[in-house]
Amino acid sequence: MVKLYVCKICGEPYIGGEAPDDCPFCGAPKNYLRPVEEFNELWKQELNEQEKKDMQETLDLEINATAYYQKVSDNHEKYSKQNRLFKQLTRVEKEHAEIAAKFLNIEMPEIKGEDPKGSVEKDLERTKELEKGSIEKYQQFLKNADNSEVKNLYVALIHAEQGHHDIASKELE
Repeated sequence: MVKLYVCKICGEPYIGGEAPDDCPFCGAPKNYLRPVEEFNELWKQELNEQEKKDMQETLDLEINATAYYQKVSDNHEKYSKQNRLFKQLTRVEKEHAEIAAKFLNIEMPEIKGEDPKGSVEKDLERTKELEKGSIEKYQQFLKNADNSEVKNLYVALIHAEQGHHDIASKELE
């Protein structure tokens, strides 16, 4: 039977017989995909000053990653493996940025960031660096957070970014 699910993290809907292993939009683990009747807006929270500071840094990291991955994707032939990989990374990182903007209750800023590094290998190495850096930051932000919904966000982001790091590592093998 087909059901309508909604991701607790990003709020995006998914239609399927059962929830996928990870949200196809933000990469959150399956347990965050809930029947639509159970959805509430995760980001409608009062943040303390530390959470606001951490969320702004989250937004900045995700904006840079979105811009970087988009530029890398655009540098590859359409529908090539590299184009598709970086196109999907772009989508997920943009979703992360949009979630952070919602938590901050601000409009999504302009997407701008660093340029590609000049080769597939260098871009994959930079991907690993970006993702590892995000994971480390989000682990700290998770410890800093008092709000349980902010903690849920960082748990999901760590999961998604670890997946990105792992796929970049595998591509380099």
